[in-house]
Amino acid sequence: MKIRLAWFLSPLLSLAVSGGVTHAAQPAATLARLAALEDREAIRLVLRDYGRLLDQRRFDEFGELFAPDGEYVSGPTTTRGPAAIAGSLQRIMTANALGLAEPNFHVLFNERIELQGDEAQSTSQSFFVVPGADGTPRLVLMASYEDRLVRTPQGWRFARRVVRGNMGLRPAPPTQ
Repeated sequence: MKIRLAWFLSPLLSLAVSGGVTHAAQPAATLARLAALEDREAIRLVLRDYGRLLDQRRFDEFGELFAPDGEYVSGPTTTRGPAAIAGSLQRIMTANALGLAEPNFHVLFNERIELQGDEAQSTSQSFFVVPGADGTPRLVLMASYEDRLVRTPQGWRFARRVVRGNMGLRPAPPTQ
């Protein structure tokens, strides 16, 4: 009797645990969820590498974060193509027109990623931190990013990144 009851209840328990999804559909659904998680993580790496590669002044690798026809928009300026984008950021950071102390770092946060097949939309924010006069970290800038990313044979890349300043440069507090 116990064997027959287990044989009868097994399919019912399976349906209850799976939420009514058949066993054949579970692997496909699981694989789709796994692929979406892997895509989101790959995109998070692109977002983080943006700050990391700029902070390390690795401009050629920074340019490779963009698709061949990728765009970088900052203020009224749009730069197109990985080499041009890398060169533009290298000139800006090397010139250091704001006179920011080094080392300085991007702190990225609040990323949101929406997948749409081989494209994705992303928003995120960053702080830019520099050493203060006394050597302690000092927040000087805050920015928001609006991104469109595309899957390429090399992985996820920026098709378009729009950078907006949220909080401008603040003077250092007077030292005592």
